[in-house]
Amino acid sequence: MFEHVNQNKTNFQAMLAVLFAAFLFSAMFALPKGAATDLQWFQIVFIRYTGGLIFLLPTVWRWHYKGNSLKSSFGLLHIGRSIAGIGSVACVVIAASQIPLADVITISFSNGAIVLVLAGIILGERVLPRHWASIIITILGASLVASQSTEGGQSSFFSSAALIALLAACCMAVEIIVIKFVSEREAIPVTLLYVNGLASLLLLTPSLIWGQWQGLDSWWPVLLMGPIAILGQALNLFAFRKADVVLLTPLTYSSILFSALLGFLLFGEHLSWYTALGAIIIVTGCLIGMGIYRKRLSQSS
Repeated sequence: MFEHVNQNKTNFQAMLAVLFAAFLFSAMFALPKGAATDLQWFQIVFIRYTGGLIFLLPTVWRWHYKGNSLKSSFGLLHIGRSIAGIGSVACVVIAASQIPLADVITISFSNGAIVLVLAGIILGERVLPRHWASIIITILGASLVASQSTEGGQSSFFSSAALIALLAACCMAVEIIVIKFVSEREAIPVTLLYVNGLASLLLLTPSLIWGQWQGLDSWWPVLLMGPIAILGQALNLFAFRKADVVLLTPLTYSSILFSALLGFLLFGEHLSWYTALGAIIIVTGCLIGMGIYRKRLSQSS
């Protein structure tokens, strides 16, 4: 009985951690959209990763001080993930400056379908019929949102901003595949150090040469992106180590709701019917792909 109570308490803590992480990531992408700044996209992404690196350094130092090595055997993979990470953050920032934040986040969550395809091709995992059904359903949901999104008040079948959001989903999927491979073989502080450090280095030169750094008072909110991202990642890592993926994954889609609320409260954006319907379709498709409904049915029988 006590074990059951303790497990319920642990599950509840993990669920709260995932919900808070989803809010943090939604807030992270809202910061550059709400900042009164003329920063270029590469400056914003540079600040995000550099801020995350600085925030992470004390933890990495403690890790190394305890005698742990900071060497990595996956340098090329870290470079690839850093490039994908830069692409995902940049695409979301650019797209969110043109269409509602909720639309961008909803479209980006179609990465689940892309992950299934890449997992089969790269990781050699079996792609079952329910996975293909998930891919089709998720693409339909993302296409609905993308086709109805407007850019500058002009409606088009696929606005450039919607296509950029779809590109963000592709970049996020690559990140997930690399994380899945590396996380099973390397310590978390080492992985985060290399990813944030390499991304900062890749963007350092263009940010210094072509960036505009006047008016610190107008772009200081962007500085919060890095610490918020690290904190969100830490919460997710804590949660998924404490509870089952099947229990927690549906809660990650609360980012769509949080993005809609932040968009309404901060920018006066209204949640459209096609965004809500597209979000439902995408979530349903991803859950089918994970086999959540099938697992729950087997557990209840």
